[in-house]
Amino acid sequence: MCAKAVGRISPTAFFIRGRSEARCHESSFGHAAFDLEVIAYKVQVMNGPTRCSQIFLTAALLISLLAPLVFSQNASTSYQPKNYEFVNGQWFDGTRYRSETFYSVDGILTKRKPRGSFERVDLANEFVIPPFAEAHNHNLGSAIYLRRDSIQQMIQRYLAAGVFYVKIPGNPAENAAILRGEFVNRPDSVDVTFANGVLTSKDGHPIGMTQDSFKQAGIAVPSVEDLEARGVFFIIESEADLRSKWEKIMSGKPDFIKTILRHSENFAQRRTASERFGYNGLDPQLLPSIVRQAHAAGLRVSTHIDSAADFAAAVRAGVDEINHLPGAIFEKGTSEADYLIKPDVARLAAKKGIVVVTTTNIAPLFAKGEALTKVQAVQRQNLRLLKKYGVRMAVGSDNYTDTSLEEALYLKSLDVFDNRDLLKMWCTESAQTIFPERKIGYLREGFEASFLVLGGDPLTNFDSVKNIKVKFKQGRPIPPS
Repeated sequence: MCAKAVGRISPTAFFIRGRSEARCHESSFGHAAFDLEVIAYKVQVMNGPTRCSQIFLTAALLISLLAPLVFSQNASTSYQPKNYEFVNGQWFDGTRYRSETFYSVDGILTKRKPRGSFERVDLANEFVIPPFAEAHNHNLGSAIYLRRDSIQQMIQRYLAAGVFYVKIPGNPAENAAILRGEFVNRPDSVDVTFANGVLTSKDGHPIGMTQDSFKQAGIAVPSVEDLEARGVFFIIESEADLRSKWEKIMSGKPDFIKTILRHSENFAQRRTASERFGYNGLDPQLLPSIVRQAHAAGLRVSTHIDSAADFAAAVRAGVDEINHLPGAIFEKGTSEADYLIKPDVARLAAKKGIVVVTTTNIAPLFAKGEALTKVQAVQRQNLRLLKKYGVRMAVGSDNYTDTSLEEALYLKSLDVFDNRDLLKMWCTESAQTIFPERKIGYLREGFEASFLVLGGDPLTNFDSVKNIKVKFKQGRPIPPS
């Protein structure tokens, strides 16, 4: 049978029809049996010695820990993607644009014309780039968003921003199971990976944050043992703990392992200060063993860090990903020197292929005026060093109320990267650190047919990333929000 184009339509006309088609395929999500309301989103600034600053969601863990959520099991309507021909598009190849014709066949990009019918989409000479990704957030990992309307609102916010891939480095495993089954990882939603419970010490982060959230809500505070039993975190004080708890850790089916280091250069000293309880991290000497255990299980390791010494310890341990750039928040009693990465450490991180997730945009939440100027100077110096040595960097916000769009725009404002660098970090490195085994992050033969069509060239005007005209995910059109 000869190939036949059954339609030639502009992006605008395409999505007038696409919106109605999408409604037909829209699944019916489960709903909570309890009417759980948002208690509060807290940004707590702690000026005492326990922590310079801490963002946390008060209700996120409370709801998951206090109420057994019941969901209807309405399966999503199966969707078989159409085949498409995309003409008159300027396709970004990672360096420049190429005027090419691509096809989407069974959700995969190809330059080979398929047999049978396909629908032609005229991209009107607009600019085609891979989707964006959010390499660090917690806003899809907490039970508060398991209400149908709330979780859909967050998903739609991501999709509207062109963010298709999200990484959640810390959440109860039971939440991930519900999210995976009902809300995410399908063509009409975002794709998400979950760490589930984080590995920390008996007095480590996020124990303090979690217990403080109960206090803020005026609810009885559960013990560390109770929280660990629910898989909010796992206490690792020795290699024996790691071995004995590994089966429980794996039972939650984590997509990767999240670990915590917090000013590990002063690990023993910090433990003697009662006010720091819940805001410390792992003994850094245990991190290499955790990495070996995780790698043996086929899992990558992400490590939360605060100081430059934490960064160095994570690099030496061979982690796969470092969460946070040192110096987004200065802890009381520290100075710029405590957060500046050393050149030999940056060189080693590049050699090992470690990905650094930036999360720089939180700095203005906690520092103002001269203090912010100092923080941003450290951020720029660290970013320039990492760039100089070719360290892989991904865009992640760690800002519960935002998507990675805010982080990308903040990075742009620091004037360290050109627009091409930022696109590579946001579209390619971020996607690949979230889903390293998938063919995403590039517009190439055999890669997933997921892309954004922009109404302007982001290489010349980065604000064009907000001017999204067309979205496709795995060969399926995503209607405008």
